Amino acid sequence: MKARVIEPFQTKKGLIHTGMIIEIPPALLEKLQGKVQAIHSPGADMKPIPEAWLTESGELRTKGVFDNLVAEIVRLTADNLSLQRELLIRHCQAYDRRHIGRLWEEWEERAAIMEHDGGLSREDAEYQAASRLHLLAFMDIRAAARSGNRGIFHS
Repeated sequence: MKARVIEPFQTKKGLIHTGMIIEIPPALLEKLQGKVQAIHSPGADMKPIPEAWLTESGELRTKGVFDNLVAEIVRLTADNLSLQRELLIRHCQAYDRRHIGRLWEEWEERAAIMEHDGGLSREDAEYQAASRLHLLAFMDIRAAARSGNRGIFHS
């Protein structure tokens, strides 16, 4: 954070003079209260807009922090469900090795509620739940699990 020196002070490296613009961490700004004044630049409080893209080889690249990287992966790979599934598994396992399993359980629970309370067929309920959880790329695995093949999510 940039700050303007309003009262000179001594550091290990020498005297900091009045009027100088210095770069300091926010915690130090509090310690130097009365000696420096924060300089707020327009837009400094705004979060930078994150970017995500796929390389030619299908690797996900990001710049910035996404509130929902899963939704961004789904958007980028809407026309390639096998790549989508691969990237989602990789992202979820990097986040937490058990995360994809918990998503799978949440999918099952939502589908059951939609089927029971919403009156949807099992297939429609599973599709709607998958859509809401950004898991459409896993519909074929879900169908295999329903038929007895437990797949990659259960041990």
